[in-house]
Amino acid sequence: MHSRPKRRGSSIAARLVVALAIVGVVGYFSTSVVGVSASSRLDRSPAIGFTNNVRVDRAEGTATGQNEPQVMVDQTGRTYVDWQSSPKGVAASSTMDGRHFTYLGNPDNATKEVGDVAWAGTTWPRVGRATPGGPKGANGVFFGTLGTGTCGAIEIRESTTVDSGGHWAPTDASCQPAQVDRDWLAAYTPKQYRGKDSATAHTWVYAEYHDFGASMIWLARSANGGATWDKVQYPAIQPGSAASQIASLATSACNTIPSGVAVDQTGAHPGRVYVIWETSDVTQNGEGCNYTQAQPFDHIFISYSDDNGVTWTSKPVFNDPCAPSPPTPPANAASCQDLSELFNSLAVDRAGDVYVAYTFRRLTERKPEYDIYVSVSKDGGNTWTRHQVTQDGSGTHYMPWLAAGGRGKVDVVYYRTAKVAGVGENNKPAATPHDSIWAVYLSQTLNGGKTWRQSKVSDANYFGDICSTGIFCGVAPSSFNWGQDRILYDDMGVAIGPDGGARVTWTDASSSWNAKSGCEPNGTAAVSCQTTHVEMACQKSGMGLYGRRISGCGKALRRRLPG
Repeated sequence: MHSRPKRRGSSIAARLVVALAIVGVVGYFSTSVVGVSASSRLDRSPAIGFTNNVRVDRAEGTATGQNEPQVMVDQTGRTYVDWQSSPKGVAASSTMDGRHFTYLGNPDNATKEVGDVAWAGTTWPRVGRATPGGPKGANGVFFGTLGTGTCGAIEIRESTTVDSGGHWAPTDASCQPAQVDRDWLAAYTPKQYRGKDSATAHTWVYAEYHDFGASMIWLARSANGGATWDKVQYPAIQPGSAASQIASLATSACNTIPSGVAVDQTGAHPGRVYVIWETSDVTQNGEGCNYTQAQPFDHIFISYSDDNGVTWTSKPVFNDPCAPSPPTPPANAASCQDLSELFNSLAVDRAGDVYVAYTFRRLTERKPEYDIYVSVSKDGGNTWTRHQVTQDGSGTHYMPWLAAGGRGKVDVVYYRTAKVAGVGENNKPAATPHDSIWAVYLSQTLNGGKTWRQSKVSDANYFGDICSTGIFCGVAPSSFNWGQDRILYDDMGVAIGPDGGARVTWTDASSSWNAKSGCEPNGTAAVSCQTTHVEMACQKSGMGLYGRRISGCGKALRRRLPG
């Protein structure tokens, strides 16, 4: 999320805000809490091993400030990483072995991008096994970012390649009068086209975002692999008779954080599109909306569509248990635990089970801390069970990101420090101390969240405070006692290859540490002395998410476990 002026909403978005006022707030408070909190255990089996960190943006030389990387793997096993704040605005690289990278530059040189990068690809012909690219068009890769489009200065630009980044075909993906913020991408190739030269041309590409007016959650879509995009934008929060749909409309007005889009590729609901977002309460919606985040974002909602995004069913994933839950109006903001330690994440496994990851400070713990949780739905997004992912004694954990493989097999990555963050105004995290040392971790479950194995991906990548309030970082009043440093920005990434092994990418500042200048955890320089690059590591041992042991980056033993 980037600092931009507020803009007037589109007429469509404005009408939806009026519509939610008509359906009324009463329906919202009839919604019950979803799911039962499930206890999880720490898996004591050997940790997963990773290759040494590699700087992905090395081709940009002495330039610094790269951040917010995302990652994906295509059907051949090639890994793609993109990032923002490069000399080219945004840029990307690809690799087959996790060590040697091909610099792809800016996939869309026709316009000036402002960031918020995302990836998607055609559906793999064979899940869990690498497939050659084959005929041109069989292996499409889709890159998205925010840039100048025909409809305005901040729209979604999407670029498609069918030759592993050798050539790109850029186009405008959105035409939103209220402008666009934080796009996410997903894609789905119908089964009959997978692996054929017509695969890309018949792939549905979806982009989730919210606008700068009413903060509606929207879906832009292409039915032909990004060649053209529908002129109509589809609101993913739609009014309906169900209490849960009324709830999502009423509580989301002017106040959303879009957090991911995913498609069921091979499971119980093939082609079903999911989007998630988090939001605050009705009574807090007017307090600056998400531009300041000056209220706890204490709800996560999901919408799903079985007609390629035209109509939607909205359901709650998680409501913070303010007393009572959902809270009786006016909600007591001081009692709601904030979930907006950016961003949440969404994934669907091979069987169609749905996973949502988020950061949550559970007050029922003896010593509450900001931990990572994953909620799981085994019925297509209708009901949910919550599992605690991080169980490492004590610490602070931010920015979870998900990848899913075989049924019940999930990786989640995040930043962790041993320091326990306090609580500021509206239950936002308070700043962590100057000597807080952060590193990248991955937790894996192979049984749907019942047990978790935690592994360290990188050595220290950052010290000091991590701000988690997006575009309001650095300008919050000192009385709020919030974190202020946004050097890492707001997200990182994980993806798995056909081998089932994880590829993890993150923002890293450790190369700028300098004892002589005091730019170090115990030094005298401000946290802002650090500069950043993008790094990646590849899983080289342990279990992959398709049931085989990993024997190196992009390699797995032939024997497969059930799942």
